[in-house]
Amino acid sequence: MEPATRSATPTVTKEERRDTGGEDDLIDIGIGDDVLIVDDTPANLVAIEAALEPLGRRLVKATTGVGALARLLEQDFALIVLDVAMPGMTGIETARLIRARERNRGTPIIFVTGMAWEDEAIDEAYEAGGFDFLVKPIRPEVLRAKVRVFLKLQERTRALRRQAEQLRASQARLYEHELVAQRNRFESELLDEKVERLTEGDRRQHEIAALIGNELINPLHTLRVAFDLLREHPNADRGERIYSLIEHWLGHVTRLVEGLIDVAQLAAGQLAITPEMVNLTELVRHALDECRAITHARKLAVRIEADPAGALVLGDPVRLLQALTTVIDHAVRSTQEGGELVIAAGLASGEVVLRVSYPGRGFGPSALPRIFEMCVVEDQDADAGRLRLGFSLARRLIELHDGSIRVSSSGVTQGATFEVRLPRPPQDVELTSLELGDVHQLPTVRMAALDHPADDADDDVA
Repeated sequence: MEPATRSATPTVTKEERRDTGGEDDLIDIGIGDDVLIVDDTPANLVAIEAALEPLGRRLVKATTGVGALARLLEQDFALIVLDVAMPGMTGIETARLIRARERNRGTPIIFVTGMAWEDEAIDEAYEAGGFDFLVKPIRPEVLRAKVRVFLKLQERTRALRRQAEQLRASQARLYEHELVAQRNRFESELLDEKVERLTEGDRRQHEIAALIGNELINPLHTLRVAFDLLREHPNADRGERIYSLIEHWLGHVTRLVEGLIDVAQLAAGQLAITPEMVNLTELVRHALDECRAITHARKLAVRIEADPAGALVLGDPVRLLQALTTVIDHAVRSTQEGGELVIAAGLASGEVVLRVSYPGRGFGPSALPRIFEMCVVEDQDADAGRLRLGFSLARRLIELHDGSIRVSSSGVTQGATFEVRLPRPPQDVELTSLELGDVHQLPTVRMAALDHPADDADDDVA
């Protein structure tokens, strides 16, 4: 009868092995595919080889501990069957050296011995990194069953690892897909917003172009009629009246075209300023001179409250006058007949502040936010449907001087107050020693006076 093969059952738990310095944090359960058999007896190698051959794994043999270590340097193994009692380097010593190599810390080792094992020997085997052990003579079916368990555990570990990698890859693809989807949504929203802005801008450009054409065509028609009358009746009694009409509408068209040129130059950054020391009070008086005819016709009173020392700024007198004339011209034309126009200048919060206040026609709540935009007047009966160009240009001219302009109004019939703020000149400049610009030498003001209809003129010249 074949001698019974005795298999020792482990008596030390995994936690106990950790407490006694056993192996933990295993990298893997065998990272190779072949099985390494180590025994110094050729007959034992043949017997183990015959027992494990049905498992279908390639079997690699070594007769010494040194030979086993050399094989491990050449390749990885799924499992090692290791004889304990070998001459030279014992199986326990070989196991310790195998476990010292990071790559082989998780490779299962089954010890095989022909000696009777005591508890101390079992503890030593587990401390050296053994997973299991068998006592010779070995029953082939028992050895095969034990090896098959570790090989299946290896296969399941690999399957779990593949599934984990597939899950991570799937999550990465899902995350990438979500990022792409979010980016596409964001880009789509940005594109829609840009298209909407471009569409609105295009619509406004077409609207403004149509209004500019309308502003030009009406006076041009009047000029054509006047020209035809002069050509047909050169000696008519209405000659002087016709000349005045032509002069009026030519000035209107000229101001419109010049204002549009200024707006285009500002938008392109081509409008330069030449700063010098300027007294705002003098600019205000010059602007009022431009509106003297309307002021007298409407019997308006003008009150100027200004601190001479607090009205000095560093700026381009021509461009500042152009902006202030737009504001004052609007105020003169909007002040109720017989009313008083108040213009105050002084220092406030470290800035030079100019306020133009008047009673009469003001602005409704819906018009205030768009006062300084180049847009169409919509809510004021007198100016409805007309192009507002001058305020937009005035704001940009003041911003070129690092200043600001705003307007407040309590309603369409409650008048309004314009406030212009400009930086105070540097304090290290001796203002009294500077020669102020002579506003009397300024050229004729280029003012886009389309914030109001042109002065009433009799178009009926027939």
